[in-house]
Amino acid sequence: MLRFFLFYLIMMSPVYLKAGDPFGSLNILIFSKTNDYRHESTEEAKLAMADLCREYFWEYYLTEDSSIFYDSFLERFDVVVFLLTSGNILDTIQQESLIRYIRSGKGLVTIHSGSFTEMSWPWWGKSVCARFTGHPPEQEGRLIIEDFTHPATRHLENSMWMVKDEFYSFDKNPRECAQVLISVDEDSYDVDDNQWFPGVNQRMGDHPLVWCKEFEGGKIFQSALGHNADLYQNKMHRKLLAGAIIWAAGKSN
Repeated sequence: MLRFFLFYLIMMSPVYLKAGDPFGSLNILIFSKTNDYRHESTEEAKLAMADLCREYFWEYYLTEDSSIFYDSFLERFDVVVFLLTSGNILDTIQQESLIRYIRSGKGLVTIHSGSFTEMSWPWWGKSVCARFTGHPPEQEGRLIIEDFTHPATRHLENSMWMVKDEFYSFDKNPRECAQVLISVDEDSYDVDDNQWFPGVNQRMGDHPLVWCKEFEGGKIFQSALGHNADLYQNKMHRKLLAGAIIWAAGKSN
């Protein structure tokens, strides 16, 4: 009777009930420090990311403390997520630790403002492929799904996806150095409405927003989506973020 009871407890343990995580357990570092613009959606995004990790039975560490960027701490994690970060947030020693982390084969996911982070750090610019230059006011636009095979986009059934968000423009087309997964149709929103960035041409023509690449032994996933707090409760966007993490961790098929 005792043996049956112990077997029952083991089988009912959450360790064995990971239906939401077919790719194995992951440990995620979620970093949301800002030294420039602070998004109003930051707290909502942090709560949503923590909830996403719990949904997938992933361990996570949520922080805005850049002092944890040293080798023996970073090596605990499969993926580092830069969530709505901005400005220069790492010193030289911390930057070098992140470089070693990526070169060890680990993953980096940047959400929304990765292209507006570490603007003066050349390595970061190469890793995320493009720098932020401007954006029109938040509005609805038509996303174009370019790849239905990637873990971050394979759940999307249609080639078009309408979302309300803040659509970044960049100093170069990231298609030159990364695999583009999602772009935005500039004819679906007022890309030329430039209220805050004088002299910036926000029109790109071909306008990627979500892309990924293998870089120096690791994996980089950059999404410019996520200004709007409502997106963090959007099921399709949450699956995109989960797929990005799974891919960056090297767990995808």
